[in-house]
Amino acid sequence: MNRREFNKITTLGIGGSLLFGCMNSNKFSFKKNQVIACLGDSVTFANKNGYVELLQKLADEKKPELNLTFLNWGKNSETITGLTEVGHPGQRPYLFERLDELLASQKVDMILFCYGINCGIYGKPSQKLFDSYRIGVLSFLQKVKDINCEAVLITPPPLALETAPVAINTNAEYTWLNPYPEYDKEVIQEFKEIIISTQNDALLGKIDIHSPLLENQTLCYDTDPIHPNLEGHQLIANTILQKMGF
Repeated sequence: MNRREFNKITTLGIGGSLLFGCMNSNKFSFKKNQVIACLGDSVTFANKNGYVELLQKLADEKKPELNLTFLNWGKNSETITGLTEVGHPGQRPYLFERLDELLASQKVDMILFCYGINCGIYGKPSQKLFDSYRIGVLSFLQKVKDINCEAVLITPPPLALETAPVAINTNAEYTWLNPYPEYDKEVIQEFKEIIISTQNDALLGKIDIHSPLLENQTLCYDTDPIHPNLEGHQLIANTILQKMGF
């Protein structure tokens, strides 16, 4: 699916696809010998020194008998909405321009999916934006279903402007360097609700990392409101493992 095809999907299609299938979001776990791909943006990629690598380390230490393998499929700046803000250095990567190749490159048993911080391109909320995000989530889940895989949706992390404030010019275009002041409250929170409310046959469960990161933002962020520090990545990994029965 390219950007043009993505943007042609109508909101009518969303309504017919959002709530189908059933799942128990409270009980799910890793199984022995699973290969788990972690798909997301720069928070997931983290220069290959973030929560994905901590998941591998902790799983090896706590439950070596499971023999789990975690793959870091994160990509800096990526979105599932296909949008790019004015002034961004080049077009933002778009997941659906690489997803098919990724899924064909290696067989995986589960995908942990974490997108959102970039997906609203740091601007004001709109129904069109929320529909685009919802379509991205559902399009991903359809791809997962097509290959008989399972997915766990992870809420986006917060934009921690309280702990890591930036000088914002409300008369200029909003960008990752000049974000809309209410971006977390009015955009990321809505993305979080979309993740939490989504149900699908391919969906094993959902994990909220936004709430614990926001509640502990003074420990989890330094001067960058977008990217958690090491303590933040540790909190993400611990939250995922706790939800997965560790």
